[in-house]
This record gives sequence, structure tokens and C-alpha cells, in this order.
Amino acid sequence: MDEQQTLGATKPELRARFEAAGGKPVYVRRMFGRIARVYDAMNRIMSLGLDRRWRRFTVRHIALGPNESGLDIGTGTGDLAIELARVSAPSARVVGVDFTPEMLERGRAKITRLGLSDRVELRQGDGERLDFPDDSFDACCSAFVVRNMSDLHQGFGEMLRVVRPGGRMACLEISHPRNPVFSALFDFYFGRLVPILGSLVGRAFDAYSYLPTSVTAFPNAPALKRVIEAAGWSDVRYYYLLGGVVAVHVATKAPAH
Repeated sequence: MDEQQTLGATKPELRARFEAAGGKPVYVRRMFGRIARVYDAMNRIMSLGLDRRWRRFTVRHIALGPNESGLDIGTGTGDLAIELARVSAPSARVVGVDFTPEMLERGRAKITRLGLSDRVELRQGDGERLDFPDDSFDACCSAFVVRNMSDLHQGFGEMLRVVRPGGRMACLEISHPRNPVFSALFDFYFGRLVPILGSLVGRAFDAYSYLPTSVTAFPNAPALKRVIEAAGWSDVRYYYLLGGVVAVHVATKAPAH
């Protein structure tokens, strides 16, 4: 499958779900609303507890200095925004946006519980249509979000727009393991066992069958690098974690001339 086909592919079963819901954004919003109460627990279970380590690795690439600001796209329950605040200067501020109210409600409660309300703010918003002026943030980030976007180029373009010249971007996403044997094992675990776990933990088989299916048509790390570059980002690099189960892409916005 060539790169263009990979970027444009939507599996028939996913297309049917999106059409029945009234479009991919509507489907995704409703799905995450249904699983909000088990989202954090399932992240720990699915990743065997590694997702926190992956988030820490991601935000270290964009740690904020004194009085800098960062944006977390598709923040969900706020885990990445929280990690970014923790690795940044005490005077730095982080804003997280998400279009699922149920996720934001749980995220705000978590931030209050952790005593980070003065450093992390969660707002409702759409990552593909950000309600911020140009050049608003020193850095932006996302975790397990971009494969849910309707238009990857639009999403990375919006991130670029709201980041100041010279600013940084980091994107953590499920990827495609390079080793064929490991890839087959991962496909079995993520495609067969994860939906069963979702059903047992949160009675959400449908949602946790969507998540692995959404990965199969998603670009591999080199192809996603080209998407990010095409959106206008510079110095794009990526790092494989756990043999390519996930990849972290980092980039910078070219300084103003």
C-alpha cells in the first residue's frame, strides 16, 4: 500500500460506524464520552503500565521554561498536560483542550486533587479547529489523539499555527512494530484481547474494538513524519518505544525571518 493509500484508507467497518453516527468527529466524541469513567484504568491495563513512562518521555522534549505556555491537544482526562506541567518550570502554564465533556470533567477533578489547578487549565475545544490566536504557545503536544482526527494535515497545521516561531511539538501515538513476529503478537493482543478487556472492565467492547482497528489504517512512523513536514513543521524526528508499539514525533516551528 503506498503512502497516499495509507493516509486515505478507512476500513469498511469503521466507515459504516462513522456514517451511522453522522461523521467521524461525532462518533469519536460519543465513544470517548461513553468510556470516560474507565479511560484511565484501561490505559494502564492496555499498556501494561507503560503509558505514563511514554508520556514522560514525550513531554521532556518540549519542557517549558519560566513563564512559557504549552497546549495539549485532545487532552482527555489531562494526563499529558499534567506530565508537561511536572517537567516544566513552576511558572509555566499548560492548557489542555478536548471536545468530550465527560473526559474534561474527570480531568478537572484529577487536576484539583493533584493541586495543579493554578498551572493546568482544561477547556472544551476541537484540535482541528483551535480557538486560539496565531503564535499563542511555546509548545504543543498530543497523546493517542491524532489517529482520531478526520484530517491529519489540518490537525498538524493547526498545531503549527498556534505555536510561536521557534516553538516545539511532540506527538505520542500508537505505531507499527518493525519486527514481523513482534508485530503479529501485538496485533493479536491489541486486536483480539484489548476489546475483550474493554468489555470486561467497562462494558465497552465497541469502543475498544474501534481503537485497534483505527491503528491498522494509520500511517507508520516514517509516513507520519512526512505528513508533519507537509503541514509545515521543521526538524521532524521520531523515536520508537517498545519496539515500535508507539512512536514519538518531535518537531520545531521555523523561527521568523
